[in-house]
Amino acid sequence: MTEHLHIICLAQPYPPTYGGAIDMFYKIKALHGAGIKLILHVFLYRDYKEEPELEKLASKVFYYRRDTGAKNVFSSIPYIVKSRINENLLNNLCRDKYPILFEGLHTCGILSHPQLRDRFKMVRMHNIEHDYYKLLSSYHPLAWASLFYRLEARKLKKFERILNYANRILAISNADVAQLCRRFPDKDVRLLNCFFDDTINDCDIKTKPYLLYHGNLSISENIKVAEYLLDEIAPNINHRLIIAGRNPTRSICQKAAQYDNVEVIANPVQPRMEQLMTEAQVNLAITLQPTGIKLKLLNGLYKGHGYCIANREMLHGNSLGTLCIEANSKAEILSAIDKAMKSTASSDVIAARRKTIADLGYNSITNIIDEP
Repeated sequence: MTEHLHIICLAQPYPPTYGGAIDMFYKIKALHGAGIKLILHVFLYRDYKEEPELEKLASKVFYYRRDTGAKNVFSSIPYIVKSRINENLLNNLCRDKYPILFEGLHTCGILSHPQLRDRFKMVRMHNIEHDYYKLLSSYHPLAWASLFYRLEARKLKKFERILNYANRILAISNADVAQLCRRFPDKDVRLLNCFFDDTINDCDIKTKPYLLYHGNLSISENIKVAEYLLDEIAPNINHRLIIAGRNPTRSICQKAAQYDNVEVIANPVQPRMEQLMTEAQVNLAITLQPTGIKLKLLNGLYKGHGYCIANREMLHGNSLGTLCIEANSKAEILSAIDKAMKSTASSDVIAARRKTIADLGYNSITNIIDEP
């Protein structure tokens, strides 16, 4: 088992308030708990800053500011990669010979560098990025934004070849494993299920009669889902619907204000968000993109004491479908809500869900620390 490990974080993993940060932070925490001495390299942008919490989990933390200048948009290298190429990062990696974990294709700008030729290099793929960006392009009504995502998708598909320089590729879902195995048949491609906060508090928890949809409400995909729920589901149910998450748009708030049974909770602190998930009679896990793994689904299943309704896109490429009520059309979703609101999930059902998630290898570091 490796004793030391460099991890290049594509963004600040703390606080773990969105999918990518959650996966990175709890992976770091799990590795630290296993006795691995970590050297973290963290890219910062916007208002993100250095976080002392990371220093409790690592022997050293290096920070780098992303180069988000407009000139990088016109590079042949994808913007998400180009803005993270940093000479100081390379120099810090070369201080020793320890293995390196690259978080996301985003951080792979130096993966092929000659100075790293003899290092054991792993890449954690959070998505098939070119598929993800192609889907993002269809959600943006502004022509320039749609064009940026389409061009970025093309660049990412071409750039993905750099994974030939990785010693191990760690995919986040079974569907991504299959796709990466086809594209890189000679590489060591493994499933590394995502990491999340699996601490639970079951003391006197009782579900309450509401539906919950949560997520980053400033992201185009989540905005579309929230608006769909407000336009198509909320007017046709007699149950309370809570939409909670980061920075809800004006459109979401205005639509929600039309209904007496809808509440928008903006920027709830983590304990409040967890309480909402735990007590919801139904966690709604709906998505438009069959990419990656959705932590709202995992959290709803693991922490929730009610039911989880998910669509096929949310269940794509993972093994969690048997733990959910699958519903795809408007009629199916309404029917599933009606049934779920009339019954209670037993303690046996909740325990079985958690055991299944653990047995599937979530929060397992095995495929990271295995020797080459």
